[in-house]
Amino acid sequence: MGLNPVADVLKRADKVLKSAEVALTNVDTTLGTVEGTLTTVEGTLTSVDGKLTTVDTTLAETREVLGQVQTLLGDLNDKLVLLDEVPDLKAKLDKVLAAVEKG
Repeated sequence: MGLNPVADVLKRADKVLKSAEVALTNVDTTLGTVEGTLTTVEGTLTSVDGKLTTVDTTLAETREVLGQVQTLLGDLNDKLVLLDEVPDLKAKLDKVLAAVEKG
C-alpha cells in the first residue's frame, strides 16, 4: 500500500467500476444484438405463417380439384363400359335386322 490507503482503495474501486462499466456496455451490446436477432426471427416466423396459410389454401383447392377429377374419371369409366357393350349390341341388332329382312 501507498502512503494513503484510502486513495489506494479508491483507485482500485475506480478500476473495478471502469471494468464493470465496460462489461455492462458489452452486455448491453449483446442484448441489442439478441433483440435484433429476435426481431428477425419474429419476421421470419410471420413470413412462414403466411406461407403455411397459402399452403393450406392450395391443399384445399387441390383436394377439390382431385374430387372433380375422380368424378370425371368415374363418368369416363361409365362411358368406356358402354363402349365395350357396343359390339354385342351391334351383333344383336344385326341378328334382329337379318330376321326382319327374312320376314
